[in-house]
Amino acid sequence: MKSAAANKSFPFPFILEELLPIRPVVKQMFGFTHIYLDDKILCSLRNSPKRSATNGMWLYTSVDHLESLHREFPQLSRHYLWRSGKKGWLILASRLEHFEEYAFKACELILNGDRRIGRITRGRTANFKQVKYEEVHRLWSSNE
Repeated sequence: MKSAAANKSFPFPFILEELLPIRPVVKQMFGFTHIYLDDKILCSLRNSPKRSATNGMWLYTSVDHLESLHREFPQLSRHYLWRSGKKGWLILASRLEHFEEYAFKACELILNGDRRIGRITRGRTANFKQVKYEEVHRLWSSNE
């Protein structure tokens, strides 16, 4: 039996393809595709016609690392830096001219283990659709 995730396509599949070597866990919920490594959420992907202004790749961090991550993406407006308490988000919006270049740069940082990217999660996601590496890889291969 196919999982519900098999019926959905992943937004910006080139990002998932880049991150496959780290064997991430992918969870789909609330209109996002979330990418986890161990107990950390690294990033989320969204491509929704209803909220196009913030479609793209969301990188999770802390406010302590937000400015240094912003320097990695020099043409990114401060409008795409979000803060809430100690949490920080950097949104690489898909409508931006340098989106693909920035997304590949973010993947490179993740693959190199950049500690500025990622945030420990609360862990209450057991009821959401989870797709493990093997299924992501299988789904990815069947789409080619």
